[in-house]
Amino acid sequence: MLQFPLRHVALLITCAALPLAARAEESVPALARKVFDANKESIVKVTGVAQIRLSAAARPGLNLPEREDKVRADGTVVDGNGLVVVSLSAIDPSRLIDGREGNSPMGPIKVDASATIKELEIILGDGTEIPATMVFKDADLDLAFVRPKADAPEAKGVTFDPIDLAAAGSSQVADYTVSVTRLEDLFNNDPAMMPGQVSAVIERPRPFYLGTNVVRGCPMFTLDGKLLGIGVVRLSKTQGQGMALVPAAEVSKLIGQIPAGDAAEPAAAAGALVPDEPADQGVPARVN
Repeated sequence: MLQFPLRHVALLITCAALPLAARAEESVPALARKVFDANKESIVKVTGVAQIRLSAAARPGLNLPEREDKVRADGTVVDGNGLVVVSLSAIDPSRLIDGREGNSPMGPIKVDASATIKELEIILGDGTEIPATMVFKDADLDLAFVRPKADAPEAKGVTFDPIDLAAAGSSQVADYTVSVTRLEDLFNNDPAMMPGQVSAVIERPRPFYLGTNVVRGCPMFTLDGKLLGIGVVRLSKTQGQGMALVPAAEVSKLIGQIPAGDAAEPAAAAGALVPDEPADQGVPARVN
């Protein structure tokens, strides 16, 4: 029987343990932490006021009062100039009301709703509040884009930390994912991550991912740090709503349609946005 000096035995044990240590370092939690650390400063809050107008379809004599709602949503910085993508329905509550049925003293009614969005601000992780304006939206994809007002002194000297849209990834059913979000004031607006998993890949009529822990307005990544897409709500007047992920490539296409600069900026001081257009496709947001 062969015998080895104790120092050789110790060396063999150490060498055998090295691959195990390397694999442990690349565990799912370790990979998720890397994704989180690389993207946590890209998540911001977008606040504003939604002036909501309601009317009863086929009931012209029924008056429904207007109301104002304060809105607060997660957003993701997508370029170095502070352009932020958000879920449109998160800052325009009328989209969740329009076309719904409700009860009234006169019986069931179908509600038509629209909204004017004003007083938009981008709130950074350190609490900096930057006046902003909406510059583009796609109602069908439930996405809107806001950017700092060109003359906002609060934006001077601010360095934005955008996600890398060019590093887009793809995924299959059952793949593990990481969503990066930001907590509310109760938890100091700290960044947070949510592990998830892809449950379905939708290819038509427009591509979407479905999965666990999709967060509106926030990015979801593969474990190797590739951007899968941005969380939105899919709305149906007959089938309700569900969370989905707009793929990164689709988000990039919309950004390519945004006019350079801010042509409507001089009129943006009023902060009022024209209600949603009936068309589903992306349109530049117009201001009063």
